[in-house]
Amino acid sequence: MPCNQNCNQGRNCDCSKDRNIDRATVVVVTLMLIAFVSMGYGVWKLFNGTKGQECEITFQFKDSKATYIGKTV
Repeated sequence: MPCNQNCNQGRNCDCSKDRNIDRATVVVVTLMLIAFVSMGYGVWKLFNGTKGQECEITFQFKDSKATYIGKTV
């Protein structure tokens, strides 16, 4: 209910603070928290997500072929 400074008519109004600002703050803080957690997970996955995967690399030379079998660093 909008506050019109006339709270003596049995209405439940709180003229001390604006509820819209409180809701906006909660929404913005929640979205920022989700963004930071997502970015943190992405950075962690970037550095730790590919460690230890099997790989095979084949080199072809003029008269021979070499294959390296190992794990990523």
